[in-house]
Amino acid sequence: MTDLRQLLTGRPCLLLDFDGPICSVFSGISSRHAAQELEGTFGAPLPPHLRATSDPFELLEYAAALSPSVATAVERKLTQLEIQAVNCAAPTPDAHNVIREAAQRPGGSVAIVSNNSTAAISAYLTAHSVNEHVSGIFARRSAETRLKPRPDLLDAALSALGVQPDGSTFTGDSVTDLKAAHAAGVPAIGFANKPGKAERFAQYSPASTIVSMSALLDVLRSLTDVESEQRPSP
Repeated sequence: MTDLRQLLTGRPCLLLDFDGPICSVFSGISSRHAAQELEGTFGAPLPPHLRATSDPFELLEYAAALSPSVATAVERKLTQLEIQAVNCAAPTPDAHNVIREAAQRPGGSVAIVSNNSTAAISAYLTAHSVNEHVSGIFARRSAETRLKPRPDLLDAALSALGVQPDGSTFTGDSVTDLKAAHAAGVPAIGFANKPGKAERFAQYSPASTIVSMSALLDVLRSLTDVESEQRPSP
């Protein structure tokens, strides 16, 4: 596993997952509540294991397998629920400072790459006054969006920002994130924000693993100081 400072050196583009690294989306409105609300969108009884789920994305995946019209209805309802949820979502400690610090690195840029809806992410970033530091949001726009673990959203971010995979890193808190990063050729930083995650991540070989966003912030601050000093005078 690569030392975090070594990993970030020469990689000024910071790509971040949303739910986890930036905030806990369903901390105010629970994911179980969201799943129960989505259930009524199907218009027919769900299989028992789905009636008990607390994962809205499991229901979205099931809807996509049923029909385009059901998938569209479920996705729209999920977007509404996410927008409600981010209004009371708890920020991840130091996440906003990470965004600000990464954006002010020489040549630095920050983008959000997430399976959550673009509308909800934009609403959150604006409400917390960090939207001006984010160069782009690459997230779910419709039921047709190819979500992680596919690499499409990461590929879109790199293309839009004009960055090569080896000039960036992607921080995420799930195996899905690690798989997407590997598929896109982007070094992954696993955010092990719950017990057992670091061990679970290990088999997917993240480039580095952190247990708090403050660890990322500390390294970014030290790099910004060094890189600013090395920057040629105008």
